[in-house]
Amino acid sequence: MRSYTHITGAILLFISFAYLTNLNYLWVGILFAGWISVFPDILDRFTGTHRGYGHSIFWIIPCLFVGFWSITIAAALVTGLISHVILDILTTKGSPILYPLSKTNFVVLKENRRIKTGTNQDKALFLVLIFLLIPVLFFTIQSICIDKTSFDLSHAFATNGTNGTNTAMSNPQYSMKNNPNLNIQLPKPVKNVNETITIKKVDENETRIMVNNT
Repeated sequence: MRSYTHITGAILLFISFAYLTNLNYLWVGILFAGWISVFPDILDRFTGTHRGYGHSIFWIIPCLFVGFWSITIAAALVTGLISHVILDILTTKGSPILYPLSKTNFVVLKENRRIKTGTNQDKALFLVLIFLLIPVLFFTIQSICIDKTSFDLSHAFATNGTNGTNTAMSNPQYSMKNNPNLNIQLPKPVKNVNETITIKKVDENETRIMVNNT
């Protein structure tokens, strides 16, 4: 597969995973997923082998340890490598995913259905991945914006960790005041008899209103 196909496939797989798991720092993950998707080919160029060490599935193991530092970056690296392997085993020559334990190229399709790198099939697959990537990216970004808005609203009413008091109640800057207008219809009043109305707001003290009928 061409590099642009690998990059698109890696980003699509990472964004889909990030959407399902609600990962943070999406754009950082996209950069790492795109970079790692071409890493196997770059490494094999330095080593002088075609689909050798760089295409081994065992690269996933060190990438998992990155998760102790950043879950998002680790997920991007793992999904990017998996995407590269999946796309390469669709090609005519396959990929030695167990290298160096085994140099056998793994394939998943019949020979007449495999994709040859750089052909119209490769380009068609790239267009299909782009077609899938656009809506997935749109819904993921939209979800992040909604979550951020919800966080900003809830943050205004967040409790203070030191004394357990509500920030909005303790800090006038974040407080919200409600001044409701009440329209109360009483039954036909009895002369010289006082009536009492009790009003209680949520989390507030009761307020008593005395109605004098004279």
